[in-house]
Amino acid sequence: MKHKSVLLAVMLSLTAISAHANPDDLTLCSPQNGDHFEVSRPLLFWESSKKAGHYEIFIDDKQIARVKAAPIPVMSYAIRRPLTAGTHHWFVKATGSGTEIDSTNFTFTVDPSTDWPIWAIGPFVKYGGNPILRPADEWWESWNVYNPGVIFDHDRFRMLYRGQENMTDGSRNRTLSRIGYAESSDGVTFVCAPFPVIDAKEPFESRYGCEDARLVKYRGVYYAFYTGNLNENSGEICLCEATSSDCIHWNKLGIIETGTKNGAIVRDPVGTPVKINGKFVMYTGNSSLGVCYSDDLIHWGPITWIDPKFPAGWVAPYEPCVAVANYTHKQPDNIVLFIAGTLNGRGKWFYAISEMLFSKSNVTEKKAQLDDCIMKPAENYESGTFQNCIWMNSILLHDGQWWMHYGAGDRNIGLATAPAED
Repeated sequence: MKHKSVLLAVMLSLTAISAHANPDDLTLCSPQNGDHFEVSRPLLFWESSKKAGHYEIFIDDKQIARVKAAPIPVMSYAIRRPLTAGTHHWFVKATGSGTEIDSTNFTFTVDPSTDWPIWAIGPFVKYGGNPILRPADEWWESWNVYNPGVIFDHDRFRMLYRGQENMTDGSRNRTLSRIGYAESSDGVTFVCAPFPVIDAKEPFESRYGCEDARLVKYRGVYYAFYTGNLNENSGEICLCEATSSDCIHWNKLGIIETGTKNGAIVRDPVGTPVKINGKFVMYTGNSSLGVCYSDDLIHWGPITWIDPKFPAGWVAPYEPCVAVANYTHKQPDNIVLFIAGTLNGRGKWFYAISEMLFSKSNVTEKKAQLDDCIMKPAENYESGTFQNCIWMNSILLHDGQWWMHYGAGDRNIGLATAPAED
């Protein structure tokens, strides 16, 4: 199995070298020209230039920052001071090696912000270069790649994602899912392993495969929680688990809960599971919502089911996505649970993303809920197997920004970001 690790390391190295193939270009990635969003401190992205020693960043013709160049494909910078609502323009200048390179000048608009409650995470800006991953040539991911779980670890964004093949010869099952692995130095440009790292080979994976892995790390061990099925003759969904020391070679632990999917472990902003009253906590469900507990992240107790008490007019399907604690010093008891589904979008979308508020004091009692979805499908790449559909099982805090890598249309992978407010 070591050859897989060596192969991936070589691929990553070659990608880093090729990142500067066009040294004379300086291309803006996000926001794109004409973009609109509510965020007043967006994250700016541009492609690296080999000739750059530093980059000077300009908003409305005023230099707001000078940052050192880094050997990564895409640079990013978070605006520190909030911009006023209205239209702004930006560009980047690369300096070094006795030359200067100016990018084009892009215009974007900051819309007046919705009055989101203080506990909420977001709103989000979708990356202008989305999708960041599309179906590939490899047979096992030639139809769809989506629903990633991501953490930042050892200077790398590490991603588990769901791949499905495109059956054309009748010899394989197009609907069978497998879990792939990808790495990135910048959170945008991912290099994918050419093989699934969690393959559908067990009886409890034979009906649907391996779906929608949540990825966390605790005391040097990676944990993946993914959806399988009861056995090869049953369509009943189950929650399965695997562990790894390197995120590439996985030891399957089998089924941990039956009749449910979505292992939304309560974790901190960097993806470390959080103990509450001495127990690890996981939200789970499929158009349902429950909580279960563990002493060791491996052995899980029975599920306590909760009435989500959605606002009037909200409808299924819906699913719990990710649960985040310890994200604000102002409200340390908070747990934000991201949910995705039709919700308040009947006739407008299939899945959008919203948030619910729970607390460490009582993980089974909802304290509050957004009265709208904080991120909605609106782009062409967010339609695929399903139309107007976005879904997430990952969010992390990195360099003062929330990074949400999300599934788009059950076909592609996108990125959205939001400034951290605390």
